[in-house]
Parts: sequence; C-alpha cells; structure tokens
Amino acid sequence: MTEQSVFIQQGIWARLGLPRELSWGFIGVFLFITGATIEQSWLASMLQSRGFAEVEISLMLSVFGLCVAAVSWFSGIGAGVLGLRRLMWIATLCYFAGSVPFIFVALPMNNYPMMIVSYALRGVAYPLFAYSFLVWINQRCEARILGRAVSWFWIAFGVGMTIVGPWFSGWMLSRVGESNTLLSGFLFVALGAFCALILNRDEPVWARNQKISQAMGEGIMVLVREPKMRLAVVVKTINDIGKFSLVILMPVYLPRFGFSIAEWLTIWGLVNVVNIFANYLFGWLGDKIGWRMTVVWFSGTLCGLASLAVCYAPVMFGHSPTALFIALTLYAVGLGAFGPLSALIPSLLPENKGAAISCLNLGSGLSNFAGPFIVTLCVAPLGVEGTLWVIALLYFAASLLTVPLKLPDNGTKQ
Repeated sequence: MTEQSVFIQQGIWARLGLPRELSWGFIGVFLFITGATIEQSWLASMLQSRGFAEVEISLMLSVFGLCVAAVSWFSGIGAGVLGLRRLMWIATLCYFAGSVPFIFVALPMNNYPMMIVSYALRGVAYPLFAYSFLVWINQRCEARILGRAVSWFWIAFGVGMTIVGPWFSGWMLSRVGESNTLLSGFLFVALGAFCALILNRDEPVWARNQKISQAMGEGIMVLVREPKMRLAVVVKTINDIGKFSLVILMPVYLPRFGFSIAEWLTIWGLVNVVNIFANYLFGWLGDKIGWRMTVVWFSGTLCGLASLAVCYAPVMFGHSPTALFIALTLYAVGLGAFGPLSALIPSLLPENKGAAISCLNLGSGLSNFAGPFIVTLCVAPLGVEGTLWVIALLYFAASLLTVPLKLPDNGTKQ
C-alpha cells in the first residue's frame, strides 16, 4: 500500500473529511448498500411467515455471515493485486448472480438449500463492494482527516442499510409485495456501481506485480505475528453484532408487546438517522482526542447499556414506541462511537496497511456471522432476553479490549 495522497485534501469538503474527488464513490456505496441489503430488516419475519423455524433462519444468516467475513477479509488483501475497481465490478456481478436464483427460484419454491447458497452469493456482493471502497479511502486520505473520512463511509453505509432500505422496503412491501421489493434493489445496485465506478474518476493504487497467493499469505501472517491485529479483529467483530442480531430478534420479540413489523421498521429507520450524526460526531471527536480513547469510553459502554434497555423497555412500558425509540437511539449513538476503529486499525500497522485493512474488514464481515450465530446458540436455551444479555456483555468487553490497541510511537491518534 503506498502512502496517502495529499493533492486531494483541499477545500472545505476535505476539511469536513469528504474529499470532492471521492464524492461519487460515497454516493455509489450508499446506493449499492441500499439495494443489496434491502431485505435485511424484514427477511427473518418473511421466512418465519413461510414456516421456517428461528433456528433455520439464523443458520441461513450465519452461513451468509461466514461468506461475508471471508470476502470482507479478501477485499483488503485483493485490493493491491486485482485492483479496487475490478473487485467492485466483481461484487456487482456477484449480486446479480445470486439474486436471480434467490428471487426467482429459491423463494417461490421454498427451497431451503438453494436459499442458503444463492443468498450467500448475493450477500458477498455488498461487503466486497463497500469494503473495497473503504480501502480506497484509507489509501487516499491523510491521517488528519481520516477519522472523519471513514465516518462518512459509515454514514453512507448505514443510511443505505438501516434507513433508506427499511423505509423504502416498508413502503414497497404493502404495495407490490416481497418479490417486487427485492427486485427494486436491482436498480439501486446498478446506479451505485455507475456512480462509484463510472462517475468516480479517481484512480486508486494497484500493485500489479504482487501475486494473489503472496498477498493472502501476508494477510494470514499478520494475524499470526501481530497480537494487536487479532485483538482488533475481535473488537471490530463485536462492533456490529447487535445490528445483525436485532434484525432477527426484534421482529420475533416485539409482536409479543403489540408492535407490528411496520412499526419496527419505522423505529429502526428513525434511530439510524441519529446514527448519521453520531458517526460524524465521533469521527470528529476521534480526530481531536484520539481514535482509541473515543472507542474505549463511548462505544461498547453505550451499546451494552442499550442492549439491556432494548430488552426491558417493552417489558416495563409495553407497547410504547417512544420507549423503544429511546432505547434503540442509545444503541445507534454507541454504534457511531465504533467508527474511529476504521482509522485506528489500519494505522496500527503503518508499514503494511493493506494487511491491516484486511483485518479491519475481516472483523466487519465476522459481525455478519457472529450476530446471527449468537442468536442460533442462545435463543433456544436463554430466550430473547438472555440473548440480549449476552450481546450486552460482549459490548462491555469490547471497550476493555480496545485499551491495549495503542498506535506505534510515530502514530498521532491515540
């Protein structure tokens, strides 16, 4: 990975952490994520209504998560070998190759094995596309604005996955049905690829002389040699476990207290509006007081408390959208405080940022597996309430595990 460019860090947009030269890429990520994850907030309830058990649903999503984790790791490794643009085009093809059999064959036939395979192929598209662009950001942005730049990435990512996707699909489902709502994602994905790969003219670094086997071996050895990298992967994995488990648990848990799926989708979308501002706030704070300290003090602490609040708000207040909104808002704020990890982890290994970014992406991808897998393991013996306690304890642990992630002596953001 070569050093970051300086020429693009000019003007008011760069000072805000959003360099003009990369702006179409951010828009493309938002559109692609919206289309590629349009079903994530209601897929579990749809499958449950078709007769699938909670364990079958969470198992399918766990397999999906494992594939996401593998591809997320590869996006950091493969960036310097295959090229970021090529990886993002491959991601676009994977989306359509998985979506067509999933929507037109597996779902209409309720073919569970085909659903697992086709949904996994569809699912690897969004991390390969998005995390490749995250590598692009780390290549091209100076350290002084990197915390804010990655916060804009997570804003684009989050707005697509947790705001526009749920709201748009909530509006579409009652009008055109599930299959047509899924098909509408095709348009978003195509537009996202067009913005990020055609309208975006910036050129990322491409180390064409390196072999893929050499790059992959290097990525594995980093995890073997560097204890901080292993710890960073664990913390980044915990980062999003709530997001990927709540979308399974809440559609099952909340109807007990009188909430409809439409209410859940609306509240989930609203609290993630708060996450937009939290992402930028903590990106700015990380650039000021240090990336590590921001994560230590605010991230896991707030998310852990929020997990317990989400559990007991319906118990204490019944069918109260306000109470549920406040509990989930606390989670959205805590989630934003994890944002500086995307600047911290690559900077832990300045001499090999490509491998460090692969570790960051591996953790991001493993969240997709860990969230559903925790549900698979815990929901039967512990129930929803016990599962939320497990998630809360993991979040508290994440804050403590971040303490040792100190930058090298030449680092600037402790």
